[in-house]
Amino acid sequence: MLRFTSRFEKQAFQSTVPRTSRQILCGLSLILGTLVPSALFAQTDAAGATTTFLVVRHAERDGNLDKLTNAGEQRSQILAALGRALNVRVIYSTDTKRTKGTARPLATTVDTKIRSYEKPSKEWIASLKKNHVGQVVMIVGHSNTTGVIAGLLANEKPFEIAYDEYDALFIVQVANAGIQSMRLRYGSSSEGALFADPDKMGVIDSASGAK
Repeated sequence: MLRFTSRFEKQAFQSTVPRTSRQILCGLSLILGTLVPSALFAQTDAAGATTTFLVVRHAERDGNLDKLTNAGEQRSQILAALGRALNVRVIYSTDTKRTKGTARPLATTVDTKIRSYEKPSKEWIASLKKNHVGQVVMIVGHSNTTGVIAGLLANEKPFEIAYDEYDALFIVQVANAGIQSMRLRYGSSSEGALFADPDKMGVIDSASGAK
């Protein structure tokens, strides 16, 4: 399930994730086609290419343990279907079981390795933008880093994410013409999503330079 609420239209889009890969691809493409431009998919023209970053928090964890719950495992499978539909070929994760567990189904699906990163920094963000021009990149973080990473990519302040919020999906598109970002939700609602401000969903802001 992918959910979107625009701060302008206040309209929700919902879709149950189909069972077959073909249905998943078609369903997600139709939904996302109404929300984001075709630049979401990898491009070969580097000069005018748009680089797309998908930033998520790891899926539901088992209390304070470094592992996913059954709900978290299910969310990771939904993320894999979503990532495949959006042509993700580069995946970054911290070196924890819960983040790697969230990223692993997607990595297996698209046959790519999970790249490790530590504490996000402006220098690391700059290297991502430089090294992955025209690609679609998935980054899996934590409750205290996911919003920071998305904010740095978008040249904005850190985006808020609740401690018990697991279904937030930040999409940041970087191009020569500027930067666009939006916030979606995927999979079933997590507890933290119940307390999220609807105005914080949808298109966030466009930025052409650092703020």
